[in-house]
Amino acid sequence: MIDKRQARYFDKVDYRGPTHPVVTAYVRPKLTHIAKTISLQRDWSVLDVGCGNGIFTHHLAQICPSVVGLDYSSHLLEGNPQRALVRGDAKALPFPNESFDVVFEANILHHIGDRVGVVAEMARVSRKYVVLLEPNRYNPLMFGLSLVVSEERGGLRSSVKRLNQELGQCGLESVSALTTGMISQNNTPEFLTPLLKRFDRQIWWGEYIVMIGKKQTVGQSPRDLKKVAASASPGSPLRHHATK
Repeated sequence: MIDKRQARYFDKVDYRGPTHPVVTAYVRPKLTHIAKTISLQRDWSVLDVGCGNGIFTHHLAQICPSVVGLDYSSHLLEGNPQRALVRGDAKALPFPNESFDVVFEANILHHIGDRVGVVAEMARVSRKYVVLLEPNRYNPLMFGLSLVVSEERGGLRSSVKRLNQELGQCGLESVSALTTGMISQNNTPEFLTPLLKRFDRQIWWGEYIVMIGKKQTVGQSPRDLKKVAASASPGSPLRHHATK
């Protein structure tokens, strides 16, 4: 179950929508990298874990139309323009084993205590790939935000090394790790985006880490992954909208 303090935090936030110019400038370079790295196919199915108000769900659906978004916050889901939405807990994804070709998350692990439990659940419901997108603690702006905002404090533990370890613990092979970008979807002034786009490349101090893990053909079974994910006892997820 998500921490109550974190739940209250997400019930109050006012984020930019998925079509805002800054959000688009933040999202598209990362999805371009992902699509090139794992050759996303239009007939693939995608689960967006912690989809919020849809900043990635919306753009993912333009690449792979079969996208389902899941989030615990009813407040954020109300602002998500996609139709296939589920209210649920990332620690107990309400889907059978290997339901999606790709399972994606952006900026939720640093809000959760049992990070490995969430990644294990993502691996369980994935057939091919798990994609993690998290803040980079070595970026000065992200480091400062993590210090100032208590709900963002988990960003101090967010690094390529740790994400790679978490993928490995869940039987996933890391196939790509990118640290990139200086555009923050909710804090960057719009007039700065043309200048900051030049940082949409590999830079060790970039704001975000994009980590792609591949499901192993020989490794942990779905039953093993459920054991990893069962370190806590989350509540039953509630459907917010029909998934299809």
